Amino acid sequence: MEKKRESSTNSSLDSKSDIDLIVDERETSWQSIYLLTAIGMFCGIQFSIFFPTLWPFLNTVDPTASASFFGFITAAFSVGQGLASPVFGYWMNRAKSVRQPLVFGISIMILSNIIFCFVEAFQEKERRWVMMVARFFIGVGAGTIGVMRAYAATASSLKDRARAITFIQASYVIGMTFGPGIQVAFTPIGYPGLASGPFHVDMYTSPAWFASIISFLSVLFIFIFLEENYAGIDESADDEDSYTAMPTFDTISVAVCVLTQFTLMFIITNLETIGSLYAKMMWGWTNAQAVEYTGILQAVNGLVGVLVYALFAVKLGDYISQARERIFTIFGLALGVLYHVVTFPYPWGKDLHFELKNVTVHGKNETEELGCNPDKYRWCGYTKDVNFWIYASMYGIVLAACFPIVNISMNTLFSKILGARRQGTMQGIMLMAGSFARTVGPILVSWIFQEWGPEPIWGIEILTLSVTAIFWIIFYRRMTPLDTKPKLNPYEYFHYAKGVLYRI
Repeated sequence: MEKKRESSTNSSLDSKSDIDLIVDERETSWQSIYLLTAIGMFCGIQFSIFFPTLWPFLNTVDPTASASFFGFITAAFSVGQGLASPVFGYWMNRAKSVRQPLVFGISIMILSNIIFCFVEAFQEKERRWVMMVARFFIGVGAGTIGVMRAYAATASSLKDRARAITFIQASYVIGMTFGPGIQVAFTPIGYPGLASGPFHVDMYTSPAWFASIISFLSVLFIFIFLEENYAGIDESADDEDSYTAMPTFDTISVAVCVLTQFTLMFIITNLETIGSLYAKMMWGWTNAQAVEYTGILQAVNGLVGVLVYALFAVKLGDYISQARERIFTIFGLALGVLYHVVTFPYPWGKDLHFELKNVTVHGKNETEELGCNPDKYRWCGYTKDVNFWIYASMYGIVLAACFPIVNISMNTLFSKILGARRQGTMQGIMLMAGSFARTVGPILVSWIFQEWGPEPIWGIEILTLSVTAIFWIIFYRRMTPLDTKPKLNPYEYFHYAKGVLYRI
């Protein structure tokens, strides 16, 4: 490594202070933040809009496809997003531009959605693979979410940082929440809908056509409205020929933040994965009741989450930006632990109920299993129930608040730990951790739930949340914004991108 020996004088320190003051005083580019908020919401919609119809569509175009293969198709989006996120982030850093990777990523989404629409043009045995590849590359395009987060962190001043990050973080989550509901609007088109040769517009392909149109408009708006102003970057240190000393960030603090992102997405994804099946077995609901009641629970959870995000965007974001990010992150993790402790199926609860009941489905009488069948799941014989109203209140309020509190507080501090430098690669790694959790979590949890029920899942999640919170407590004093102007005593030094800065 090249080393540059410099003497540290009062004038150089004053100059560094002036640079920091300039970084703090530059204005946030809100027009661009709002534009990327809208695009981020649409990326979230693309993740979830296909969920209600993806399995019926696969079953229609390829009846031989198994449920296991459907799991791979579902996971393909997260795999693609996780692999692409650091690449887009690195591209953003090297190009010193958010526009190039954004346009390229969204263009990939357009092409992939069109391929998805033409899946019936392929041979039947090939269709499942085409669908999986299309979803993978849609996920690759959605890897630009990390670029958007990096832009929010570097285009905002320190005082606006939490609010800017709230808009980008919340937009993706809100998009995922509303995606399945938007799909309902295309249901009246039916199947086969409008078909002419390989061209199909029906209730299965309409969401992809809709996504392609919105993606094209997004690219157009990026060229017209996006302003690449970086109020949060020290441009003197950003110059490749500059030897302005920007200290390296603390890797342990960054690692704790990445672990927290993994934990957060691991918990949320696991609960989404087993939600309907857990409700059916725990409270003896029919399939129709499980869909209706869990939908209501998720709607309440989503509404409370949106309200918390709104508080961050209006006032709470400014409040936590005053060095309160660590406290709020630990508090949010504690809420997650509280939810799991209160809703754990303790041995003093009631036995799980099971019965066979005649129900009417689409005008036909059918026999449906209600409750937990011990012949299928041996854990039904010893697992106890959880009071529904306790569960509903904890899920709809406590857990709903946990996610946005940790998400905004941790990501705000993460951007400050990295400092006034370009953050594309590191924000991409952060998004990759969440995508990895979304890929591994459902596979692991589905297997555990089938073999041992909810008890070990709740135990694993309590342990994961607790360990993450303990790391925050242990490294509490290290989890601080990067000091861009450390005061060095004689013969002290620190590392930076171009070498080592000494004071003699």
